[in-house]
Amino acid sequence: MRIPRFAFITLLLLSNLWIMAMSLAQAAGFSAVPASEGLSLEEVLTHAARNRQELKSIRADLDAAAIKLKHAGLPPNPELGLEWDNLGGNLPTDDVRETVVSLRQTIETGGKPSARRLKAKAEASWLQQEQTTVWLDIAAETRMAYLEILGGRERLVLQQEAEQIASELADITRERVAAGELAATEETRAEARRAETRAETQKLKRLLAEAELNLAAILAEPDNVTVTVAGILPQEVSIPDREMVLTGMEASPLLALRRSEAQLASSGLALEQSNAWADPSLSLALREIPGKDGRAVSVGLSIPLPFFQRNQSALAEAGAMERKATTNHAATERRLRTELIKAHTVLVATDQEARTLRTEVLSRTNEAAESVLEGFRVGKFRYSDVLEASQSQMTAKARYLDAILDLNRAAISLDRLLGKPAIPEGANNSTVSSLDRSKP
Repeated sequence: MRIPRFAFITLLLLSNLWIMAMSLAQAAGFSAVPASEGLSLEEVLTHAARNRQELKSIRADLDAAAIKLKHAGLPPNPELGLEWDNLGGNLPTDDVRETVVSLRQTIETGGKPSARRLKAKAEASWLQQEQTTVWLDIAAETRMAYLEILGGRERLVLQQEAEQIASELADITRERVAAGELAATEETRAEARRAETRAETQKLKRLLAEAELNLAAILAEPDNVTVTVAGILPQEVSIPDREMVLTGMEASPLLALRRSEAQLASSGLALEQSNAWADPSLSLALREIPGKDGRAVSVGLSIPLPFFQRNQSALAEAGAMERKATTNHAATERRLRTELIKAHTVLVATDQEARTLRTEVLSRTNEAAESVLEGFRVGKFRYSDVLEASQSQMTAKARYLDAILDLNRAAISLDRLLGKPAIPEGANNSTVSSLDRSKP
């Protein structure tokens, strides 16, 4: 009975490994199926834009800046004065109480209203650029977390395949040891391998759950602890031309933020220069003498004499801020160019790595596995050879997965520098779909 049982076991082993080899030969795609329910990347970004506290704070500042700009050109308020003279003291008997009602208005000089308007406009522009750059950081963080979930699923699928193979080979080894065809140490090795793959599967499940919890924290949804996403891992990304990337550097929001800071500093300096001008005041007074039934009108003019205070401190501070903003702009331009070149280089390199693994490494490991299978049929190879071939295939596919993840990370980094993606239009819309459908 040993030969028929061995033939049956061998046939079962060959069938399973042949199916595995055919599935792994389709190296251009992963086998993971996207979740039937969950959030797409666009929905995830919309929730992040709607919920993140950093953006809410900037929106409040923008509202305040709009009101400030609206009222920046208003003149100073007039002053109403009321005086009573001759209320007491050693006065002649013919002196009586006098009442004086006055109105004083400061006349601004040096272009102060227009300077305030320009600074308020520059501040609003700076806040808009700040909102864009903050959003780009949030979007990159959100996309990275979303990518980790998709990658975690693919790793789990690969590990489950490895666990299934290890389990089947352990069962076959136990049968052959019982039949006296293999040493008992082979069964021990196979069982240890099965336990190891099972433990690794549990670890990857935990890591996937942690990735979903991390995305929920990034989205800042108060009613959801975990988030399920829908989608599959992109295996190809668009790679722009390097010259186009450098040409588009001027439109980068990171550089635009520095330009707006320089404009804000320049407008601040112009305002302080206007404030250095002394503002005269005109006054109109009405004096009434009740006892003598007399009234008198007086007009006055007062001009501050800038002997000591000429706004020196504020001018020095504003000048330093302008020089600092100019220096920061130049430094950011140099750094951004370097980062763009680096990000584009990494993107091209990771794309080439992924293509090489897909077209050469995976195909050759598949050929090697098929050769081992053919040799095993005719008794040229041992069980350990089949196990080694299958492990090589899984290792190659795992390496390809890492390359695809690195490719997507590089694309996200480049997008952030180029100002992609834009803030979703529905970020402030309260009718955005609920996350309840994403609960597991």
